[in-house]
Amino acid sequence: MRLFLIMAAALAAWSCERAPNDAPAAQRAVVARACVDGKLTRFGLKYDRIGCACAANVLQAQLSPAAMTALENYARGRQDGYAGALPTLPAEERVLFNTTRIHDGSPLAKVAADCR
Repeated sequence: MRLFLIMAAALAAWSCERAPNDAPAAQRAVVARACVDGKLTRFGLKYDRIGCACAANVLQAQLSPAAMTALENYARGRQDGYAGALPTLPAEERVLFNTTRIHDGSPLAKVAADCR
């Protein structure tokens, strides 16, 4: 019986590991921090702390998991992961990352426009 309890405790402790870095909450935290630090100004995302948290939540809700991962890669400085992920996104989401028409406002910033 003692062996069973030890094995059950070990399995319970093993299953309580931290969430992986690609979990939605971790992605939102990375995107919000990068927004505050000014790493996402290319996309027109430079707000105060509350605005950046709002933007991260809105983007998490509006973007597909693949697009959010691409944004997270950019926020973490993983340019290879970001550049590799863009061609795999659907055309509707790929256009959100287009920064050539920044004078009209970034399409990604327009998604989070209510957070200003």
